[in-house]
Amino acid sequence: MIQSHRVIIYYWQRIFNFLGFILLWLAMPTLGGGIALMEQSVKEMGQAFSGAPTNFSDASTVFFNPAAMSQSENRLLSVAGYVIAPSVNFHNDNSHFGSASRGFPLLGNNGGNAGNWALIPNIYYVHPLTNRITLGFGVNTLFGMKNSYDSDWKGRYQALDSELRHINFNPSVAFKVTKNFSLGAGFNVQYMQTTLTNAIDFGAMCVQFRNPSECFSQGALPQLNDGHASLKGDSVGFGYNFGVFYTLTQNLRLGASYRSRVTHDVHSKVDFSVPDNAVIFTRGSQFIDTHAQTSVTLPDNVLFGFSYRIAPRWTLSADALWTHWSLIRELRADFASLQRDDTLTLNWRDTWRYAFGANYQSESNKWALRSGFAYDQSPVSGAQFRSPRIPDGNRYWLTFGFTYALSQKIHVHGAYAHLFVDDLAINKQGVSADTLVGHYSEQFNIGGLQLDWRF
Repeated sequence: MIQSHRVIIYYWQRIFNFLGFILLWLAMPTLGGGIALMEQSVKEMGQAFSGAPTNFSDASTVFFNPAAMSQSENRLLSVAGYVIAPSVNFHNDNSHFGSASRGFPLLGNNGGNAGNWALIPNIYYVHPLTNRITLGFGVNTLFGMKNSYDSDWKGRYQALDSELRHINFNPSVAFKVTKNFSLGAGFNVQYMQTTLTNAIDFGAMCVQFRNPSECFSQGALPQLNDGHASLKGDSVGFGYNFGVFYTLTQNLRLGASYRSRVTHDVHSKVDFSVPDNAVIFTRGSQFIDTHAQTSVTLPDNVLFGFSYRIAPRWTLSADALWTHWSLIRELRADFASLQRDDTLTLNWRDTWRYAFGANYQSESNKWALRSGFAYDQSPVSGAQFRSPRIPDGNRYWLTFGFTYALSQKIHVHGAYAHLFVDDLAINKQGVSADTLVGHYSEQFNIGGLQLDWRF
C-alpha cells in the first residue's frame, strides 16, 4: 500500500512539474484589467465568471473561493486550456520628435498587430479529507502580458517587446464550520519572468550633447542612428488568499474571497547594443551591459457575489471584483552601473469588474447552457499614462458556454468570449524627446475547453 501511494505521488509530481513548465513558457497576453488574467475556469467563463465566488461544481474554487471546496463530496480534478486571439493595433495621429509645433514627425510604421495568439492552461484538484476538512491545490497563471511591435515602428523608443510570464502554486484548505457556513485559506508561491526591449535614439543624444556638425558628418542623426536595450529578469514572491461561503437558503448561495498583494524584487540582466559611431556614450559606465533591480507589488483584490436558483432549471449569478491597482505607480529599473534609472510612470488607479450571468440546466442533467456579460475597468488613468507596453482600456465581455456530462463522473465544459475594448487614446512622452500620439483599437476572441473528473 505504501509503495502504491509513492507511485501515485510520483506521477502527480510529474504532472504538476510538466504543467508548470507549460504555464511558464507559453505566451500570455493581457486579458483582464491591467495585467491580470481572468481565465481560471472554462465553466465560469461561459457566464463571464459571474458565479465564481459561489461555484463548487468544478475545482477552480481553489482559486476563486477556497471556502467553497467544502461543498465537494468527491475528489475532483479540473484541467482547462484557453486559446486567445488578440488584435491590438496602433493608429498614428501626430506622433512627433521634439515639440508638437516645432518638432518633426516620428519616423516608422504603426507597428503592426502587437497581439499574439496564445494558449493558457490551468489545473486544480480538490480532495475531501474528512466531513469537515477539504484540501485543494492549483497551478495557474494570475498575471501576464505579451506584445511585440515592428522593429522600425514610431514608438520603438518606448517599446518593442514587452513580456511578463507568471506561474502560481496554490495549496488550499477549507473547513466546514456548520452545514451552511465554511471558511477557506490558501498559500501562494509565484514565479515571474519579465522581458522588456526598446530602441535607443543615439542620433538625438549626439545632436544634444555633441557638436551637431560632427554628428551630421558621421550620420548620427535623430531617429536614424538607433541602438537597442534588452532587460530580462525573474523573481519569486509569496502571498495568501482566503474566503467565506454561506448557503443562505436552498436556492441562494453567497461567497466572498480575498487574495493578497505579492511583492516581487525582479533581478535582471541588461544588454545594450550601441552603434560604432556612438561608442563615446559608453564612457563613464553608460550604456554598458550590467544588472538591474526592479521592485513591483502585484495587487490584492476582493471578490464577492451570489448565485440564485430562480426556477428548477434556471440560475442567475452576479459578482464584483475590486483590484488594488493603485499600488503600481511606476516601474523603476535601478541599474548596477552609473546608468540613470529607467522609469515608466503609470499612476494606475483602483478598478472594479462587474459580471452577470444566467445558467440553464436540462431536465435530464445531461447538459447545461450559460451566458454572461461583464464590465471590466482599466487602471489606466489617462492618455498621458497609457504606455505602448500595456495599452490597456475598459473591456466589455460577452460570453457563451455549455456543459455536457459524458458520464456521471466526467463533464466537459466549453466556452467562448468576445471582448470589446474602447478606442484608447495615447499621448505618451518618452525619454528621447519623442511623443507617441494616436489611439489603439483592440478586441479579443477567447475559446476554452475543460474536463472535470470526479473520483
